[in-house]
Amino acid sequence: MRAIALMRQGNALMELRRWEDARTALDEALHEAKGSGDQAIVAQALLAAGVFAANQDDRELGEAFLLDALERFHRKNDRASLQGRGWAFLNLATLYGKTGRLDLAFVTFTKAQDLLGAAEDWAGVAAAWEAQAQLRRAIHDEDRWREDLAEAILFYDRDGMTEKASRLRVLIGRKLV
Repeated sequence: MRAIALMRQGNALMELRRWEDARTALDEALHEAKGSGDQAIVAQALLAAGVFAANQDDRELGEAFLLDALERFHRKNDRASLQGRGWAFLNLATLYGKTGRLDLAFVTFTKAQDLLGAAEDWAGVAAAWEAQAQLRRAIHDEDRWREDLAEAILFYDRDGMTEKASRLRVLIGRKLV
């Protein structure tokens, strides 16, 4: 329970851009998770650590944490493990895009979308489409980024996240998708 609470604290601190405090909380979460012996909690803590490292532009460490989390999430096929794999793939895809490994990024986004869809994590599927759209926009693929953003909107709507969907509609210049 302590590891989960520390991960949530670390994620909240990342959102607030309080990086040193987030690092401390996530380091403690990983330590607590490893001490618990619960592999699902260890995988979640590694995922959080990977996201943190990637956000701090430590891409090598971020990738290592994310791959370790992915390997641990592969040990089971329950909904939580599918979700964990999906989110690990989503963050890996984003990292691959940032490092210019575009083919790998797009294949990995597809894996994330498939797994998150299998777990019925519609907000996760939407986030994967949105991140893919951001990458396409960054590489000036004008038509396809709009298509990907439209997919994200559909899944945000499906999850009841209408405010988020409405903000994205403005980006593609349409009132209705």
